[in-house]
Amino acid sequence: MGTADVVPGVSGGTIALVLGIYEQLLENISNCSLSLGKILKADISGSIKELKKVNFLFLIPVITGMFLTIISISGLMVELLEEHPEPMSGLFFGLVAASALVTFSLVSAWSPQKIISLLSTAILFFVLLGLRSSAFENPSSWIFFLSGFIAICAWILPGVSGAFLLLIMGNYASVLNAIDNQDFGNLSMLSLGAIVGLAVFSTFLKFLLDKYRDIVLSCLIGLMLGSFRVLWPWPNGVGVINKDGNEILSGTGVDWPNSNNFLTPLLLGLLAFGIVLIIDSISKKSTKSRS
Repeated sequence: MGTADVVPGVSGGTIALVLGIYEQLLENISNCSLSLGKILKADISGSIKELKKVNFLFLIPVITGMFLTIISISGLMVELLEEHPEPMSGLFFGLVAASALVTFSLVSAWSPQKIISLLSTAILFFVLLGLRSSAFENPSSWIFFLSGFIAICAWILPGVSGAFLLLIMGNYASVLNAIDNQDFGNLSMLSLGAIVGLAVFSTFLKFLLDKYRDIVLSCLIGLMLGSFRVLWPWPNGVGVINKDGNEILSGTGVDWPNSNNFLTPLLLGLLAFGIVLIIDSISKKSTKSRS
């Protein structure tokens, strides 16, 4: 799950589904969120009651494994983004394209309303991303807070990658740099945003999925399609800011490739596309066997 959370396009929630722990993970996250909510309401006894429902023998090893992996590979991801931006953009493009296809198959029955929701979200997001001229350069602590607040959705929704959400916000490389450089100030704000976001989103998103599942999924597909504006490898790619604060790619331009930089991003995109479809196939088989 930690590896998936670092790579845009693959969701930690999807990996939890593949491994058969998603329902248990969601239940424990919900109990933690309810406990936090009661603390904010000064209901200490109620908070302790909800906290007793949390299976810490399950949750702590999962969280520990995730964060150890994120810390271990974030430096590698920073290096790859700096030295090979277009191939990495191709890889991310393939990951997100396949994730959109997988999410498309999760909609039970398509209707004009769902198609309109998909197209409207895609067009709106494509336009909004064009307004962001570049990745964040030396982002403030509040940008890290907002990044954690939004990216934590990946824990709750299979098919939505936290790294993907950071990527479209323009703060992906900065977060990786903060992890790699052990910038505890910004990482504390990122963690605080994630905790608050988890408390706010877990109950709300569960309600939306229970009541309007197909509409939510349609909008998620539109969000992924609209994000291709910043994932397209030629020529602007993922909007990378290197360790020195210099921008490598601005992230919103769309152009056609030339013969010198076409093959590697294409092959990596196809490889990533195939990997996501394989993960989805394993997930479906494991779900059927458990049923």
